[in-house]
Amino acid sequence: MNMEEQKQPDKIQAFDALFTTNQIQICKLLLSYLEPSMQKSLAIYIKYMEFRYTLSYLQKHPKTFLPTVPQSDAEHICSEILPFCSPNQKKQVEQFAGMFSNLKNVTEMMETINMMKEMFPEGFSFGDTGNCDSSMPDMAQLFQMFGGSI
Repeated sequence: MNMEEQKQPDKIQAFDALFTTNQIQICKLLLSYLEPSMQKSLAIYIKYMEFRYTLSYLQKHPKTFLPTVPQSDAEHICSEILPFCSPNQKKQVEQFAGMFSNLKNVTEMMETINMMKEMFPEGFSFGDTGNCDSSMPDMAQLFQMFGGSI
């Protein structure tokens, strides 16, 4: 199990631990020892106890909060929720992550272009011969100048 997989349950467990009691945990453990008809009733009662305890806890401790994670990008958040998604949801989340990845790439490209414009204030050409001075470097020349190849 990698570090990312270990962090996900920790967040969930931290939330669950904050809003439960030992009594509720004991009821959860005993649930599997009961007859199926009793399990249904106890499961509903357990959720009711959790709800009541959560309301009571937040009323007594209004400034309670879970530790926050530093600002993450959308791709990272998508990768964290992916294991909990149905197959259809996974496709949607992956598409969403892909859109954010593309947006991030475009933003990085725009930053690079702006940096190049600052480096060459006299003009920056993308190889077209429109209004640009032909003495300005085109993209191929810039790549060669920085050791790249096309």
